[in-house]
Amino acid sequence: MKGLSFQVQTPVQAGSPNRMDIACFVGMIALREDAARDDINQWLFRQSWLDSAEGYKATYHRDAALELLDVPVPVESWERFTQLFDSDRRQFSQDVDGSAYLAAAVRSFFAQGGRKCYVVRVADPLQWSVAASERETQLVKLVPGFPSPIDCIPADRSSWRSVGHLLGLPDVSMLCLPDLPDLLRSEPVGIDTEVDAAETPEERFVMCSDPVAPAPGDNPVTRIPVPRCDESGYRRWAQVIHQLAQFVARYRPDVQLIAAVPLPEDADAGLFNLLKLMHRESWLSGTLETNDKSIASAFVQLCYPWLLTAGSERLPQRLEPADASLAGMLARNAITRGAYRGLAGLGQTDARDLYPQLSRAEIFSLNDKAALDASPAAALIERVSLFGNTPDAIGVLSDVTTSNASAHRPANVNRIISMVRRTAQRAGETYAFESNGERLWAAITQRLNDVLRLLFDLGALRGKQPEDAYFVRCDRSTMSQQDLDDGRIVAQVHFEPAASIESIEVILAMGQNGSVSLQAVGREQAVA
Repeated sequence: MKGLSFQVQTPVQAGSPNRMDIACFVGMIALREDAARDDINQWLFRQSWLDSAEGYKATYHRDAALELLDVPVPVESWERFTQLFDSDRRQFSQDVDGSAYLAAAVRSFFAQGGRKCYVVRVADPLQWSVAASERETQLVKLVPGFPSPIDCIPADRSSWRSVGHLLGLPDVSMLCLPDLPDLLRSEPVGIDTEVDAAETPEERFVMCSDPVAPAPGDNPVTRIPVPRCDESGYRRWAQVIHQLAQFVARYRPDVQLIAAVPLPEDADAGLFNLLKLMHRESWLSGTLETNDKSIASAFVQLCYPWLLTAGSERLPQRLEPADASLAGMLARNAITRGAYRGLAGLGQTDARDLYPQLSRAEIFSLNDKAALDASPAAALIERVSLFGNTPDAIGVLSDVTTSNASAHRPANVNRIISMVRRTAQRAGETYAFESNGERLWAAITQRLNDVLRLLFDLGALRGKQPEDAYFVRCDRSTMSQQDLDDGRIVAQVHFEPAASIESIEVILAMGQNGSVSLQAVGREQAVA
């Protein structure tokens, strides 16, 4: 035999609900038949997805769990991902294989500094030439129940599908679906994958010449057209984002949905204006509750344009959506600087180019046709997290949500609120069986004060003194008699993030079962 090779499988580390750097990727990828997965089986067993650590049977989703299909798989490195999944098993034509978008996304996440993610595999990658009806079938696997609201029941574990697994992953703070633009693309005009025959050079005598390596062969995958959307595709994409945002807002308001805006069909002609499209289609009008087209929410962070990265060589036209790169940078930012800080000045080295190149007018111009309930005075850079050229390299120009409330548009503000909410959720679980009274109210007040004081000491809140930066109140003045009779605790939290925005007031309410509801001024109500 040629030699021995070893694969070291470290145990999957237990998650921490207080982490703000963990992403969940949902999409299509092929499973390696020879994948060594004892550590994954152990984890699935501990999470009750398998009824034995060896993985012989599955309690839920039965055979699917054995194929790592529609179950969350913890991954802590790109190397571990490639041991489990086949990143290059996607067929673009009869003789041309390339990378899956989910694989490229996970690679970019780790390349940008992410340290842990979950992968929910819903199917094998589709062949490029499949009919739109088959792509529609896969879309429903990706977004259960679409176009209706996502049909996952929190109390019924067996109903969890795709993004519904967020209900059982309390340590996740970011959600990405990198296959969305591909599933919603318009049909390409044609695909040219023929490789031009290399010319045979004329033989001639050269004295004492050094050997010259042959030129690299043409990569036929780069001739595959990158997924693009027509107006119909954009409308369906916005429908998907709306449904995902509603699910996150209702069940996991501490999670940020990060979505890449698809490329348009007419980008090359210079006729595409993203901000104009967003206002024309009423994506930014009203709220998730008042407008079924709206994607304006503090829980939604869009990113644009697309990137050429070190790992996108085997993708169509060498371009990949930017959502995973943004998620990786957010993860590194949370680990090294704190999730409460924006991405300004955070460098990256993985992205080499971007497409399309946005002009200054596209980035900063306003749209005079914007409705009054859609923040008409906000430019594209204030509604979409943009990648662009900086004096040093390609970087993130804006770190924003799509919220119409200016106080909640900076994405780092939403991350601060998520941190406070997670603390309140842990308190709710801790004190769920305590007697409702002043002693309990004081304990909750102290716990929230401790977290806000830590944020103040780290520079996340502004003010010369702690009392200038925040206050917490949990007493009879924050609760009605009906709240007391129902065993419901309401805490009022007021804090001022260290950003050029107005102060924020948050109302936290804990029910008898330990669940916590949160409502912030200028923000959609989120119910746990």
